Formats: sequence, structure tokens, C-alpha cells
Amino acid sequence: MTASPDPQRLDPSSLDEARLFELLEQPELWPEDPAVQAELASLLELHLGLGSHAAELSEELTPAPRVRWRASWSLAAAAVFLVALIPAFTAHQMTKRIQAQARDTARLEQLAQKRTQERAWIDFFQQSTTLLQDFEQNPNLCKKGEEDRRQEREMARALLEASHQLAAQGAPLKEAEAIRASLHSWLSELAFEDSCLSVERAQELRQWATAHNLEDKSERMERRLRGEGA
Repeated sequence: MTASPDPQRLDPSSLDEARLFELLEQPELWPEDPAVQAELASLLELHLGLGSHAAELSEELTPAPRVRWRASWSLAAAAVFLVALIPAFTAHQMTKRIQAQARDTARLEQLAQKRTQERAWIDFFQQSTTLLQDFEQNPNLCKKGEEDRRQEREMARALLEASHQLAAQGAPLKEAEAIRASLHSWLSELAFEDSCLSVERAQELRQWATAHNLEDKSERMERRLRGEGA
């Protein structure tokens, strides 16, 4: 029986690549030279890393029938595996990161768009409530028997345009759309009136708003969309 080589007698300068691979699984034979030990440690780390991917690579890298392979994989083929494995693994990980970032970006954009739309609906109901309240107040008179409603008319025109845009984008709640439609009809009447309304016409518009409970509905929907309850 041939005795194992004495580790202390191994000449580091005589250790070629083939001999390093042989020594890799025999740590008791590693020479004392720190540089050689470091090189062997690096090869061992590579060997263990490649071993974790052995099942994935075995089908694609099956050896020719005449080549004998050790059960723990041939370390001579490690460099070949590394060249194929690392770029593919890196590309796969990068692709997964890009896909995850794209999903996150799309989700954030969708959330931001949803919040912007909700904010537009809240503003519409808030300003409609303010307009309805202002219309209840006694205004200056253009002349006897005529109310000066130019400010309310301009506000109604702006809200009417906002109402068209909200109808196009869709309501966050079915009830919100119904209230918007009621407000839209009332705003249309006021927006196309003259700046000076007859007392009788102004009273008609106030009675219309009261009969349909527009102020209360508008204020309630604003609170609901803010998350403050019905």
C-alpha cells in the first residue's frame, strides 16, 4: 500500500492545476504555503457553489460515455460550468429585478392616478357645496328687483366644466355619479343665466336646490370620499 505524501514535503512550485484539483478533496495534504492554501480555498468555494446547481446543469452537460466522472462532479469541468452559469444566472436575476420594478412602478402610477381622480371629485363636491351656500345669501342688487349673481354664475361655469371631465373619467362610487348628475343640471341653469337675475328666477333656483337636497348630498359625499363616514 502506497503511503500518502507528506504534506510538509510538497513543493508548492510543483503544484500545477491538475495537482491542485487532486488536493482539493484531501485537505490533510494541503501544503503549509499560505498562497497555495488561499488558491485551494478559492477553488473549494467554487466547487461547492457549482455543486448546488448540479441538478439544473446535468441534463445539458451530460458527459460522453467514455469519460469517467466522479460522483462529486469533475472539478476539471468547473471552469466550463462557471462560464455558462454565472452570466445566465446574473441575467435571470436582473430580469426578475426589472420585472419587479416594472410591476411596482405600474402599481404606484395606478395608485397615484386613483388618488388624483378622487381628489378631483372631492374638490367638485366641496366647491358645489360652497356655491349652493353662497346662492342662499342675499346678494348685492343690480337694480331694484334684480340680484347680482355674476360671481356665482362664473363659479357655476367652472364647476360645469369640471363636471363634464368627471363624467368622462368615471365616478369612484355609483352614488357620487348620481349626485354629480343632479348638480350638473342645476349648474347648467345658473351658468347660462344673465349676471343679474330677477328675484323670481333666483328664488326658483334656490327652491330647485332645496327640493333635491343638493347642498346636503354634496357635502355628505365630500365627507364620504375623504373617508370621514357617510
